[in-house]
Amino acid sequence: MKYWNEMENNILFNKIFSTQVAIGSVSLYSITIDNDRPTITIEFDIPELPDKAPEKWKKSGFNTCRIGIRCGDICSLTIKNIPTTKNLKVTILETKDGFTVTLFNKESLITFSTELISLCGPSVYMNSLDEWQQSS
Repeated sequence: MKYWNEMENNILFNKIFSTQVAIGSVSLYSITIDNDRPTITIEFDIPELPDKAPEKWKKSGFNTCRIGIRCGDICSLTIKNIPTTKNLKVTILETKDGFTVTLFNKESLITFSTELISLCGPSVYMNSLDEWQQSS
């Protein structure tokens, strides 16, 4: 998978972005694991900003877009050196049984297999631009 726009549950995302948004570098916000289901939700900031945002969002002066992924029927979960303040590169590879999701940098790793993956968000907020640039 190359673009966030390709994921399930992308209706709002595709309404506020007029072009494809490549899956790439993210700034990790949170990880939630539900052992009963089993599901994982990972929220993060992306460097791209919506170009077709609602007027209310534009007036607020936002400069950061937060999205996430919700994955069901996960297995083979590995998490190393989390939390991290450094950006993570994201890869989502389609397999015969679903997807392999990996978020990584030189020190940190989150990887797992999942049958189901969908997009969460987006939302926007005001953030220090230096924060994004420093964590690259």
